[in-house]
Amino acid sequence: MVSLKQNRMSRGIAQLGFTLLEMLLALVVFAMLGMATYSVLHNTVNSHEIIKLRNEQLTELQRAFVIIESDFVQLAQRKARVNGEEPSEALFIAQEYLFESEGIGFAFVRDGWTNPAMVLPRSELQPVVYRLFEGELQRLYFNFVDANYGAEPRIQPLLSEVETMTLEYFDGKEWQESLTENSLPPLVKLIIESKVYGKIERIFPLIAKTQVGS
Repeated sequence: MVSLKQNRMSRGIAQLGFTLLEMLLALVVFAMLGMATYSVLHNTVNSHEIIKLRNEQLTELQRAFVIIESDFVQLAQRKARVNGEEPSEALFIAQEYLFESEGIGFAFVRDGWTNPAMVLPRSELQPVVYRLFEGELQRLYFNFVDANYGAEPRIQPLLSEVETMTLEYFDGKEWQESLTENSLPPLVKLIIESKVYGKIERIFPLIAKTQVGS
């Protein structure tokens, strides 16, 4: 009698367990769920990184053009020396390979460089140079308008992954690709070819502000 009860209990316990096939199926299901979860997490992380990168690139672009526009708006009626040479007759200088630029580079003197109560040993005028160097749009500036020969400028990176930079000038009637010697056109168009954004065009006014200081 006892043996019969034990056999029935053993069969009941066996019926409560899982067969090998059921275990394999369960493992397959868990593996598929794990892969799906990993895929979702991986895509989420990648999407977050892409969005973060795009936001950083957009911020960089906006910041670069804010700085460029600020410089153009503050263009001063002040001639400057380039590499210690005699002061140029032009208020706006645009030359190929200016300051080792890859292509066109341009330079001018801007006003409004904050110097509260003239505490710093410089004026409020600032010579600035824009160049394309190793795929990066850079802003160079000096502490003094008439920098000595060999004076090293400070370099401010503005925009990365830039392929080309060109300028066009509005003469009052139409756009020209070259700048008449020592002239100051009312408008200048900056054209940048970016690996990220493609072709970017911005138009800036060139209105020199009268400035006596140096």
